[in-house]
Amino acid sequence: MLSHIYLVYGSTKPLVEDKVDKIIYQYIETPDDFNFSRYDLQETPFEVITEDAMTLPFLSDQKVIVINNSFIFTGEKIKIAIDIDLEKVITFLEKFEGPNIVIFKVLHDKLDERKKIVKRIKNLHTVEKIEPLDENGMKHLVKQIFNQHYKEIKADALDEMIHLTGLNYSNVVKEMDKLILFVGDNPIITKRDVSDVVSRSLEQNVFLLTDYITKGDKHRAIHLLKDLINMKEEPIKLLALISSQYRLYYQVKILSQKGFSEAQIAKQVKVHPYRVKLALRKVKAMDLKVILNIIRECAETDYALKSSYLDKILILELFILKI
Repeated sequence: MLSHIYLVYGSTKPLVEDKVDKIIYQYIETPDDFNFSRYDLQETPFEVITEDAMTLPFLSDQKVIVINNSFIFTGEKIKIAIDIDLEKVITFLEKFEGPNIVIFKVLHDKLDERKKIVKRIKNLHTVEKIEPLDENGMKHLVKQIFNQHYKEIKADALDEMIHLTGLNYSNVVKEMDKLILFVGDNPIITKRDVSDVVSRSLEQNVFLLTDYITKGDKHRAIHLLKDLINMKEEPIKLLALISSQYRLYYQVKILSQKGFSEAQIAKQVKVHPYRVKLALRKVKAMDLKVILNIIRECAETDYALKSSYLDKILILELFILKI
């Protein structure tokens, strides 16, 4: 396996950047204009990057080229002003032999394994997946970033923040920025501050919605559904997320009954351990037959949303009232 090209990917930006920095300093002690280049694949033609990668380094044994936003390895649909010929990129991956080092950086938790370009780079080069942070890791990072801004967040406030945002790093960062502006010169962030400012993520809203549905709290479920619709969330998307949550409940219930641990379940169903942790709390009091019935109702509602002339919001409301 060649070692001149790396692909580093993951959804937690600081961890991905830390890994990229380690690779950089593995080859050059002090990055400068002669031995280091950084590009953005959404802004720079790949031919320019190729030319730089193929140019012999000046006053150095090797040059390191970092390529940010390397979306071509994911399933993301991104509109950019420049065209990227993937076959030329694949040819580069197949023929490049150094001496320079090329690092593709992807801030995404998944690669599109169906793509030829992903298969080629995995077969020929070094691909590093940076696993997302667990709950304790995210809390440590949040406290660290707040400390850099001379802020301290109370333990209960931190718990509430993670509860509202989940463990999606980009969501957490946005809400941290809001909190820092909100508290101003106050060095302490309280649970009240978090409750007043932090927005619940879509994932957490859907989790709460399924909780209301499971408990039979139809009034709150309908109220939350209308809030999500007002936030421009599409009914079909919301139903898909609800269905996904109940499928997770079913899988977690089955695997937990078979004696699987939280970590084993997360690996088996390929979701973040934090989602499994929350699901395990819920399924203890849930009957498998009830879960299966809701999954069937989801399937029937999905068909109705895609084929009926009725108002889609009304169909979703009727679904909630029915179950």
